[in-house]
Amino acid sequence: MMSYTKRISYLELFEEVAGRNPLKCVFCGREIDLIIFSHLKHGVLFNLFASNNS
Repeated sequence: MMSYTKRISYLELFEEVAGRNPLKCVFCGREIDLIIFSHLKHGVLFNLFASNNS
């Protein structure tokens, strides 16, 4: 018997674990656009405006 697991996105995982959408404003309820994702120790992990040449 083969078992298949469904791949889920970070957003779906966070909603499952924390019970809320991290990309929804807690004040007005509108969706938030993720532009930059950074970490204090590791620096910038995701930057929407970064060029592919750098």
